[in-house]
Amino acid sequence: MTAIFVTAIGTDCGKTHISAAILRELGAQRRASLALKPLMSGYSPAALETSDAGRLLAGMGRPVTEATVDEICWKRFTEWSAPNVAARNAGVTLAYPDLLEFVRSRLACHEGSALVEGAGGVMSPLTDTQTNIDLMDDLRLPVVLLASNYLGAVSHTLTALEAIEKRALKIAAVVVTQTLPNAGLAAPLVEELGHWTKHEVVAAGFSRTPEDDRRWAGSLANLLFA
Repeated sequence: MTAIFVTAIGTDCGKTHISAAILRELGAQRRASLALKPLMSGYSPAALETSDAGRLLAGMGRPVTEATVDEICWKRFTEWSAPNVAARNAGVTLAYPDLLEFVRSRLACHEGSALVEGAGGVMSPLTDTQTNIDLMDDLRLPVVLLASNYLGAVSHTLTALEAIEKRALKIAAVVVTQTLPNAGLAAPLVEELGHWTKHEVVAAGFSRTPEDDRRWAGSLANLLFA
């Protein structure tokens, strides 16, 4: 099994969009794939297919149902806030060892390519005791860091990279996304980051359709799952 952890410098960097595009590309290459979204918040039960877990399932070519979402998502909350806050407000206790066991057991049963998508950014809380980077550290998977081009993105990206490097985690790639048509273009940030880091930095431009994603998804999938 080859697995990666997908995280970002903050919210709205397109983690699910990028992950789903990679999964579709792996499927097109007839490569078995698995995606996990251990914690999910801010979704509508009436539109499960548009949730993060639902989009990942669709990317894998799987049906989106309550049961299939439960297979890849340990806990989910409708409140639009950090998972630990949503859980607290719902009166639910998130035990980090159980979260870690959920991910490890799912990965252990899979043969092929796999990705784990975090919630929020590198240091965003998952439970009241651990953040994304703690889960990344315990899993020891290569990290894919997503960034978007906005004022301050260079600082946020370099800060995230330094935090990841301090845990001695492998950084598979930095992916600069353009999440909306009027968002900052990816190419200038790719070029600027090239002056400040030796890690692989690639662009994933704005796409209106899954077909548009193939302009970059194929090469990205091959880079991450060579």
